[in-house]
Amino acid sequence: MDLKTAQHLSQLTSTFYQEVSPSFSATRESAWPGWMRMMDELDLRGRTGLDVLDIACGNLRFERFLAQQGLDVQAWAVDSCDDLVARGERPLYAMHPNASVAYQHLDVMDTLYAGDDLVDSLVAPSCDLAVCFGFMHHVPLPEHRLQVLEALLAHVRTGGYVAVSYWQFMRDVRLREKARLVEGGHEGDYLLGWQDRTDVARYCHSFTEREIDELVMALPSAVSEVARFSADGRLGNLNRYVVLQRR
Repeated sequence: MDLKTAQHLSQLTSTFYQEVSPSFSATRESAWPGWMRMMDELDLRGRTGLDVLDIACGNLRFERFLAQQGLDVQAWAVDSCDDLVARGERPLYAMHPNASVAYQHLDVMDTLYAGDDLVDSLVAPSCDLAVCFGFMHHVPLPEHRLQVLEALLAHVRTGGYVAVSYWQFMRDVRLREKARLVEGGHEGDYLLGWQDRTDVARYCHSFTEREIDELVMALPSAVSEVARFSADGRLGNLNRYVVLQRR
């Protein structure tokens, strides 16, 4: 895929979220089952405080999930769709008045296409946990996916964790039937619409295990993989989670 095609796909995706944020947010209220599994893998349940960086935070439902687990969370949340974030702030603070979220408006894809350093562009300290859920499938170029991973790792302290989900939507018959191949794209590149609308579409990549392996193997030796598992969806296999630790 050339750079021009990748930028076009990212613009389609950005427009998609601006257009459908109300209905999209309404379908993104519940926590993902995979987050519970992640909590078990990291043994976070006994903690009271947690510093978290959340890239592509959307409507802050991960922050709501953490607060519901009884964690005193300080979150640095990053996204480019302000409307989605605003829709999540109201219920978060209504349920958890002491929640603390520092929101940064940043278009990660624009930052990468401009050749800027994503690590320096993120306004966040070293955290206990850095996450990126429901976003990697919107990153068209493999080198940019690696840069997102590296930015997450750069913002966790030694011993801290990074958790990332990789969508494998081609395992779902309903989604597979709706997916349209991207012309000039890589294997696994598709356009997906939204509900009954025909005027909007977002770029999505369905990951293979090999692609996930390659990303993990490209990371520095000071990073170890501590967990990998599938979760979410009716059959519990739509997202592939990878949990890394910075040593």
